[in-house]
Amino acid sequence: MKVRRGQWHRSVRYYYFNIIWVVCLVLTMSACTGGNLVPTAATPEATTEPTTAPAVATAVPTEASAGAGGASASAADMLLARVGINAQFEPFVYKDEAGQVVGFDLDLMTALTKAGNFEVTYMDLPFEELLAQVASGELDAAISAITVTAERAEQVNFSDVYFESGSAPVSYYNPGQGLAVRLDETTILSADNLTAQVKVGVKADTTGAYFVATETDAQVVAYPEAANAFAALRNGDVDAVVIDIPVIVRYISNNADAGIRITGGPLTDEQYAIAVSPARADLLARINSALAQLRADGTYDQIFEKWFGSP
Repeated sequence: MKVRRGQWHRSVRYYYFNIIWVVCLVLTMSACTGGNLVPTAATPEATTEPTTAPAVATAVPTEASAGAGGASASAADMLLARVGINAQFEPFVYKDEAGQVVGFDLDLMTALTKAGNFEVTYMDLPFEELLAQVASGELDAAISAITVTAERAEQVNFSDVYFESGSAPVSYYNPGQGLAVRLDETTILSADNLTAQVKVGVKADTTGAYFVATETDAQVVAYPEAANAFAALRNGDVDAVVIDIPVIVRYISNNADAGIRITGGPLTDEQYAIAVSPARADLLARINSALAQLRADGTYDQIFEKWFGSP
């Protein structure tokens, strides 16, 4: 059959129209699938079973990830801690003339946070409240020349010791309880002279207070802070003060006109450590590892020399 030119053109146009329509349909279907031709894993079905929260990381940063003065590992690995202090215990924790909290313990904790990749916020509290709040979990840790004792270790966990008898370059800076008297005192030379007629000022809830109460016959007069006990000694309200030797030394050096001296040798041998909440094993691991790092790389020695390098 002879096809007219007009019919032939219509047939060709119809043929190409069908081809174009099929191509468009294929492209449209491809677009709807996002163009992803790679099979994906099936999405798990929803479940009502509870999931377990991931444990807090307790891994110790390596030298590449953290250092005593370098950048910390990562934000995801950072621990946060509420740390209690008693800023009335110079030279360990106290407020300077500008009102800033400073001291050996503060410098040490700052270095520990860098080496251990954790951050702290401080709460200044009376000394007698520190261990109770650490034990209850209100505080994650506490540092303020806290002496390790068996009784305290039943309530809180202690870090490795960071200050102990025999570690200081001069005996006056060794931890341990010392006996302070006025310069004109001639009868009180040692703990043996702390008789029932003697009034002894102490800081409440300290190992010094415990020593006087259990090892002597003296009258115990407790004060909230060391400064109060020293003021009472200067005023004649008490005959002696028993408190940590470094605290006595620093007070005498800062108050040359106080008329106070140390008499006799150390009454006790003591070790200071950081008190940590039993619920914060992760923090305790960071602190201990960081402390070991500071001792190994010389940072601890630098801090120690700054505060106790000379009498």
